[in-house]
Amino acid sequence: MRAAFTLPVASLLLTAACAGSDQDYGGALTDAGAGGGPECFSSSECPVGWTCGDFGTCLPPPGPGPDGGVPPPPPETELEFGPPTASSRFVWVAMTESDALARIDGQTLEVTSTPVGERPRVLTTLPGTDTAIVLDGAHGAVTVVRPSAAGELVETRAILPRLNALAASPSGLHAVAYFDLSRAIDEAGSLEAVGAVGSFQDVSVIGLAAGGARTVDLTVGFRPRAVTFDAAGERAYVITDDGVSVIELEAALDGGPTIVPPIALTADPWADGSALDVEITADGALALAREPGSPTVRVVALTGPSAGDGWDVTLPATPSDVELAPDGGTAYAILRELGAMAVIELPEDALDPSGVELVELTGATLGSLTLTPDGRLGISYTNATLDERVTVIELEAPGWPRHTFGLQKAVRAVAVAPDGDRLLVLHARAGDPGQATVEQFIDRRAGYSTVDLATGFAKLQLTEVDPGPFAFAPDAPRAYLALDGGDAPGATRELHELALDSGVVRVIELGSPPAAVGTLPGTGQVFVAQRHPLGRISFVEVPTGLARTVTGFDLNGQIVD
Repeated sequence: MRAAFTLPVASLLLTAACAGSDQDYGGALTDAGAGGGPECFSSSECPVGWTCGDFGTCLPPPGPGPDGGVPPPPPETELEFGPPTASSRFVWVAMTESDALARIDGQTLEVTSTPVGERPRVLTTLPGTDTAIVLDGAHGAVTVVRPSAAGELVETRAILPRLNALAASPSGLHAVAYFDLSRAIDEAGSLEAVGAVGSFQDVSVIGLAAGGARTVDLTVGFRPRAVTFDAAGERAYVITDDGVSVIELEAALDGGPTIVPPIALTADPWADGSALDVEITADGALALAREPGSPTVRVVALTGPSAGDGWDVTLPATPSDVELAPDGGTAYAILRELGAMAVIELPEDALDPSGVELVELTGATLGSLTLTPDGRLGISYTNATLDERVTVIELEAPGWPRHTFGLQKAVRAVAVAPDGDRLLVLHARAGDPGQATVEQFIDRRAGYSTVDLATGFAKLQLTEVDPGPFAFAPDAPRAYLALDGGDAPGATRELHELALDSGVVRVIELGSPPAAVGTLPGTGQVFVAQRHPLGRISFVEVPTGLARTVTGFDLNGQIVD
């Protein structure tokens, strides 16, 4: 069974977008009972014709397609990993049973305990700071902890009860707390096991300016599923089943409790929008919404005098993935069936869809699309089938030049290094390695590769188990991958340090199974959280490779002084 790390933090999203979504705000509850097959990460790891279900098991094919022919290819798979909560210098752990936060100093390894209220569990940190905020699990309260050389400032403010999700703005000046039913079900293990639930239409906005925390409670659309922000951090966008509620953050804090009705994302305002996949442009001006299986992308204005107006862009085929450029000015839709990519300039092509450009990509590997941080390149690949290639598309060059590079193994997911020059590829296994012939040995083993995007040169590293959570080092060409072979004695327990510039791999043996990997930008270190009865985190100095370990706190609630 693959291990799950359940601390509630912003997740590191591998941008292997699924056919229905590159941010899965929709989705449905799935029963992983009878009929499930072997465990899997993506459909390419299942028997031919089977698909990888939401609970990580292979599911048999549904039978012939609607016309009696061959069923369509399985959807692309999105993988999501959640690291423990980290700030610039510290790793934070909510100790639920002790009613406290543990703060581990990445420089000194000192562990500090801060009382924060009853049963704290939901925790996040403010970008670019060492400030942490945590929700009281028993009452309606939020605690803000601000460490400093002179000590720490702890503030507690009242908010709505039974909230289980926190989102912090990129400015670090605001956060939004809400109740996420899907998260509650995931954490409980089933719908039946979910206890008391929070409000399906209320959120708490938290102001985090240094002068003191402020809060206000607001009513938004039905069943919030995600909260995102514009690049400036001035507005929050609460994505709900019936649209997007746009919150002007400072105005909300100044104005007091109010209702923020949602802006509908469907042409029919009464239509069910719970299955829509939603993306917000970087400036927050537009939302892109599409229903899985539909060729239509709907563009809706969220701000200004035209807020609520919508336009439909109908593509010649159903996209298997849609990605927004970092600046939000262009949307790229992969049309796997046509061997093409649609380029939608925003907002021009929403107003006049005849301007949508269709780029033929014959011979390219198509399915999912990942963009480099600067939006200069698009990496197209598929994990719906066993395909050992990636295609690099030059998105800013005339004629859309592209280069397809071969790999030694099929693709499970990809991530672009922060410098945008290198690619980390996690590979799929093409069957049981225990039954492999000599010719099948590489295809059936787990592994990962680093790829130079300029030349296509790839360095393969085979592993005993599938690579799990990973992180790119701050300010260095390094990646760190956790390998968790389970809890049995002798199982693989490793952290791989991958030099992206040379391809050299250094294996760091761990004392306990790794659960998550993250970075501390303020200390130049990487940390790996491990499953251990008392809590264990190892810190690796990026320049020297020196590894140090602290043991003495329980991720579920104890601290050892």
